[in-house]
Order: sequence, then structure tokens, then C-alpha cells
Amino acid sequence: MKPIIKTKSILASLLVSVLFLASSCEEYDFGDTNVNPAQTGTPLPNALLTSALWSVSGYETQTAPSLYVQYLSETQYPETSLYAVGPVSWGEYTGVLQNLNTIINYNTDADTKTKAADYGSNANQIAVARILKAHVFSKVTDKWGDVPYSEALNGNTFPSYDTQESIYKDILKELTEAENGFDNGAMPSGDILLNGDKAKWKKLANSLRMIYSLRLSKRYPGAGDYAATQFNAALNDSDGYIASNADNILYPHLDNNNFANRWYSLFLTRADYTISDVMIDELVAKNDPRLEVYANKNTNGAYVGLPYGYTRDQLIAWTANNQYSLMGDAITGQTSDSYFITSSYIALTRAEAAELGWTTEVAATLYAKGIEDSWRQRGVYDAVDFAAYLADPQNAYAGNVYEKIGDQKWISLFPDGFEMWADWRRTGYPVLTPTPNFLNDNGNIPLRYNYPSNESDLNSENYEAAVARLANGDNDDSPVWWDN
Repeated sequence: MKPIIKTKSILASLLVSVLFLASSCEEYDFGDTNVNPAQTGTPLPNALLTSALWSVSGYETQTAPSLYVQYLSETQYPETSLYAVGPVSWGEYTGVLQNLNTIINYNTDADTKTKAADYGSNANQIAVARILKAHVFSKVTDKWGDVPYSEALNGNTFPSYDTQESIYKDILKELTEAENGFDNGAMPSGDILLNGDKAKWKKLANSLRMIYSLRLSKRYPGAGDYAATQFNAALNDSDGYIASNADNILYPHLDNNNFANRWYSLFLTRADYTISDVMIDELVAKNDPRLEVYANKNTNGAYVGLPYGYTRDQLIAWTANNQYSLMGDAITGQTSDSYFITSSYIALTRAEAAELGWTTEVAATLYAKGIEDSWRQRGVYDAVDFAAYLADPQNAYAGNVYEKIGDQKWISLFPDGFEMWADWRRTGYPVLTPTPNFLNDNGNIPLRYNYPSNESDLNSENYEAAVARLANGDNDDSPVWWDN
């Protein structure tokens, strides 16, 4: 992508030109000549919410993070899995975040809130939008670190970059206030995620609070520190959290291409990705029944993962004599469910918090629950097999229990590489070996995305201030703040 160069002086010159032209021309009233009668002149909150929810579902299928955590291998063009990195545009600001901000503003402004109430109570629309906005901003800051936040979405051409610490603290505040901000009025229309179920939205908010509090464990490790306090506030909230598979929040998909499972759409015309040998070999070694869900057998009736981190020449040579497994039909089917947050993930999150001493819960019990919920979620639970699995030393809750928890998060979160990439960066688990065929400068698995290429020109002062706070500059080897 070529950088777009716009300095402040150029913008100022253009502004002067526009003002000169405006003052030297007569004004004409063209009436309705350029008005499209089929297009609404006001926002439709239900349509904006549906669009935002569908956008949010895309994080689960972002392939770069899934390659970084070695869920997937590239079949033909292995640039990303070899860590060929570069600037990444932040489309959320003009897309999903702008939509959510419009919902909030439309339901807040005295001139529009009455009309907005046709689509659900103002309070409930605002609460839902705030929860989603906080979630999206967590993804944005997890990609880059410090990003525009407090001065974003308000028309500021040169927004400052807030620190990730301040962003995370405000995200947790937003989730807390939103969870408590629902009223007894109608829930928002356009809710394709939870179908207007207020109790589920509250559980979602509290579950996100626990996940994001634990994200700060390296910065606030103590049981009495900020992160643990926030975690316990969510854990003990009377509105609850995702505690069983019945609470799982998933994206329902339809048998049409507009709302089909994104993994299905990704493989509709070609198969550039498949399950890696790293994942398959781990599942085979553990005798883990989730293998039959995550992967299909190859034509020889075997589960074979495609080698991770091979060059194109190596892939050509390997595939000439071997057949690899494709991702499982249960994952890539057109109407297969994909998951936002599951009970398994929350149980394992609680297990780690308990092990840290943040709570009085029993870590070993929650660890077992996290695995069992994942097996039941994937339809592979058998009591005898499960008991044998937990008795196996490689799975038993003993030894380096943080590694055990990390390994099980890695397995249960598949194929959500974005969330796992964040957890792997924070904990270092599972232990992953970078490809020796790396194309980046350092040979390490990327720790962040590089800022968009035009930021150094368009917003140079604020960009440079943010880069100065990065340990290794604006590159993939600079850890974000919580990855201390």
C-alpha cells in the first residue's frame, strides 16, 4: 500500500481554497434535485447493530493470528506463517466502531433519542453498543498497543494515541457501566447475536471483564492489585457470567452466502489454509477426541497436519509425496456455529485466576471443568475416556500448571487465533517454536502489528510519541504494554 501524504500545511491550504471559493460564489437552492428518495437521511440503529455484530464475528476467523499461534498452515503462499510483516490498516475506526458510536450518539442526543427509541429503549441500545465498542477496542489495542481512543471517533483529524494501560482501564469501566446500564424497556432490534436477551448481554459483559482483567496479570499480578479487584467484581456480580455450555455465546449462521460461516466462505473457492501439524500432532499425542472435530482424515484415512512454517518450495516437495488433512467439516460447514465466548474458556480463565491467588476458587476443579465443557461443546464427551485423559500425566493438573492451562486454552479456543494470540503473548503458553524460514528481521513470532503506513505522515507528532513508548520501535518485535 502506498502511503498517502497529507501534511498539516497542505490541509490548511485546501481549507483556505475552499473558503475562498465559498465566499466568491453565489448561493443556489437546488431543492430536492440531489436527494435520493429511496435512501434514508437518518441512521437506522437496528441496521447499524446488525452490521456491527457481523463485523465482530470476523475476529474469530482472522487468519494471521491463527497462523502465529500455529493453528493453521498455509498451503500455497506461506508469507504470513513465515512472518512477512508490514503496516496494517485500522479499518475498525471507519467501520464497526463508527457504527457503534453512531448508535450511542443517536440514542443520547436530545434531538434524535425519541426517534431512536423506535428500535429499543435508549438505555438498552446504548448499553449493548458500549459493550461491543469496548470489545472491539480491546481487539484494536491488542493488535497495535497504544492507539487513538479518547480523541477517536469525534472528528479529530489528528487524534493522540492513548496508552494501552489507560485504554484497558476505560474498557473495564465501560463494560461495568454498560452491564449496569440496562433498563426495563425494549431490547434493541437488529440483535443477530443474542436476539435481545438482556440476561445474556449482562453475562457477556461480565465474562469480558474477567478476560480483560486477566489480560493485565503481568502488570498487576497481586491478589489485591487492580486486575484482581476487577476480576472479582465481575466474578461476584449478581448478573452472572458464562458458566455452562448453555450460556455459550455463538454466531448462528445461515445457508446463504451473506451470513454463512466465515470459515466456509474462506474455503469456498480455494483452500489456502488448513490445520497444522503442530495442532494435529498435539491432539494425537494427548489422545484427544477433539481431533475428529477439528480435522478430517486424509484420503488414506489418517490425520496428517500440513507442516508449519515451510517455504513454498518445501511445500511443493512435501505435498508431492504426502496428503494433509483439511479442517473439520464441523468447523467449516456453511451453517456451522462459530463461538464468541465459551464456558470452557471462562472456566480456564477462572482456573488461572485461582492459581494466581486472585480468588478462593479451586483451580484444579476449574481446569477439569474447562476441558469437560470443551469436550461436551464439541460433542465428544465420554466419562471413561475423560477420566483417563485427566489421569494422563501430560494432562493431569500437576507440575507446571500454568503451562497445562495454556495448552488447554490453545486446544479449546481453536480455531479462534486472535484470542489465543493475545493469551499466548501474555503467558508464553503453549510453547511454540518459530519457523526457521522467517522473513522478518528477528525470527520471532510477531508480538504486534505495525501501525498503518500513512500514520507517520498524516498524524506524525502523535505517531512518533506512541512509537517512542515501544521497546523496539514500530515493528513486530515490540511487545504491547500488557505483554511485559
